[in-house]
Amino acid sequence: MASSLYIHLPFCKTKCPYCDFASFTEKNEDQHKLYFQSLKNEIDFRCQDLTQKQELKTIFFGGGTPSIHDALELSFIFEVLSQYFIFDKTTEITLEANPGTVDRQKLLGFKELGINRLSLGVQTFSEKLISYLARGHTVQEAKEIIELVKEIGFNSWSIDLIYGLPHQSLDQWKETIDQALAFNPPHISSYALSIEPSTPFGDIYKNSEHRDLPQEESVVQMYMYLNQILEKNDINRYEISNWAKQGHEAQHNLCYWRANEYFAFGLSAHGFIDKKRYANTRDLKQYLSDFSEVKSSDLNQAEFHILEAEILERVDSQKAIEEEIFLKLRLKEGLNLSPKIEEKINTEKLNDFIKQGFIENQGNRIILTNDALMISNKIIFELIK
Repeated sequence: MASSLYIHLPFCKTKCPYCDFASFTEKNEDQHKLYFQSLKNEIDFRCQDLTQKQELKTIFFGGGTPSIHDALELSFIFEVLSQYFIFDKTTEITLEANPGTVDRQKLLGFKELGINRLSLGVQTFSEKLISYLARGHTVQEAKEIIELVKEIGFNSWSIDLIYGLPHQSLDQWKETIDQALAFNPPHISSYALSIEPSTPFGDIYKNSEHRDLPQEESVVQMYMYLNQILEKNDINRYEISNWAKQGHEAQHNLCYWRANEYFAFGLSAHGFIDKKRYANTRDLKQYLSDFSEVKSSDLNQAEFHILEAEILERVDSQKAIEEEIFLKLRLKEGLNLSPKIEEKINTEKLNDFIKQGFIENQGNRIILTNDALMISNKIIFELIK
């Protein structure tokens, strides 16, 4: 049974030019209220058949920018969830937070509410790059918020960074990492910039060869330097794009990478329940139309087309094995070679990758080496029969 839960809150202070998530800078309070009511109705709808409350190990508020809301608004969601789920101070409850949307009062409110982990969208400590990214905060504001988070004493927190940015040099990247490490963070997440066609950056940088973008070799150097310097500081990689001090690994994200099932609610949210993957619409008007007016007492299968229409795929045993291979090889702990896994592995390819130094064989377990991390998708796809 699923023990993790994701909530999508789509509203933002600013819309980043590289962002392809379902997010909006709508400042209409009435629309915010309507969204929260729709979210409640969706939770009621999807949970109506639960026969008993489900115990949660993790809850994750993503977006969008969930931290534009205050603790009072978020408490509404906690009240709804408490009707169907059991969670307490031992539950990892993460909130994505951007520095330009929080202050001491908000952070104290979040902590009092039970949020015990923050994912801080810093992205860069470069003054030049932060303005280009339209993040809605300055470098100084980011530093001040990190200090506040440390002072208030959240159980855990992460600095989130992006590399491979337009106009970004390796030296700039090294400086950003140095400044991040100065805060002694328990966790760092870092992803290479992805140019998505439907974003402003997609219009500007139509291919990876654009002169303003670092070349592939430089992006690889950025990643390898990051991995090397973090591990020297005892912030160890546990997934391709995530590093943590011991005990600070993001348990919610480990749920995804270990191919476990999880609940998901909100606009564009993707869930995995009863061996079925489902996704809500990315269209805000459609989402509000589907869920805003229905009352709890009116919930029934006849009134909604939603569940069956949004099922992306039913995960049969073979598909489950493929997903386990793909996801667990992203983890530093690697993939256990059970008989069912071995049947799905191309032995010839596996031996080739071992000889090339891309995979390490530890007997009944295989792991990707550091040399394989930047081409992991290619290796894993070729590995699966």
